[in-house]
Amino acid sequence: MHKFVSSKFTLGIALLSGILLSLCLLQADTKASDSIDWLDVAAEGALLLLGLSWLALVLQARPGGKVTQLLIFGLLGYSLGCYMDLLDEFFINHSLPSWFALIEKLPTPIGLLTLTAGLWLWREEQITINEQLRTREQFFRQHKLVDRVTKIYDARALRQQIALNSSKPLSLIMLDIDNFSEINQRDGFNQGDKLLTNIAQMLTCQLRSQDLVCRFAGDRFIILLPNCSAPFSQAMAAELQRVIAHFGCHASSAYIHFDPDTEQHPLDTDGLINQINQQMERVKQARTWPQAI
Repeated sequence: MHKFVSSKFTLGIALLSGILLSLCLLQADTKASDSIDWLDVAAEGALLLLGLSWLALVLQARPGGKVTQLLIFGLLGYSLGCYMDLLDEFFINHSLPSWFALIEKLPTPIGLLTLTAGLWLWREEQITINEQLRTREQFFRQHKLVDRVTKIYDARALRQQIALNSSKPLSLIMLDIDNFSEINQRDGFNQGDKLLTNIAQMLTCQLRSQDLVCRFAGDRFIILLPNCSAPFSQAMAAELQRVIAHFGCHASSAYIHFDPDTEQHPLDTDGLINQINQQMERVKQARTWPQAI
């Protein structure tokens, strides 16, 4: 809603400015038709149409925000400048007030400077988005490996990535949402799926570009951290637990580290996954054992 209100306000200001400047031009003397450079008219008219078409594309494709507002304001300034240049072809300049020449030249440079600032911020925004996409995709574009609910990869993709990174140190982190069945019973399965999806997207944003997060099973997520140390993976597990708490739920975590330079046996993908599963079961039992007593 805020996007549409801001856009309409900006468009309204630009339209009002164009109307006022046009009224000023009506007080000027018009050129004879044989003295009008129709080639300039066609070129400047084409530039105006291009500016307006770019504006329409931005309004249609961009979400609301600071970047979008800068792009809109910049394109409006550029289009208004093109509009004034087009009208200038039909009127005699010396018949206009002296201040009009200054006002006529301002919209285009201001618009282009604002547009440049918006494009620079758009570049920074796109770099961030690309990093998130690389983290999510992890060199895969196979839709069969994507979990239907959370839209991140499943355990099959994890197995492939572990095999590809078996020659360097790696860590696995498993996160298990505590009492998730109670959340489903209290809020419904749709809300439970939505919670899992939100957690999956949050985990994706927290990781490095080379890391991979997968939905392992049910309410369990498993994260592959290639080329990292054991202390780093332990700190990452604790940080991810803290972030999940922002969703109003808690998660148990377990992690294991594998270094091919220190291990006597080569990496066994299924064995590594079974090992972290067993580690998670021990963590869960340790948390429920005092309650049983």
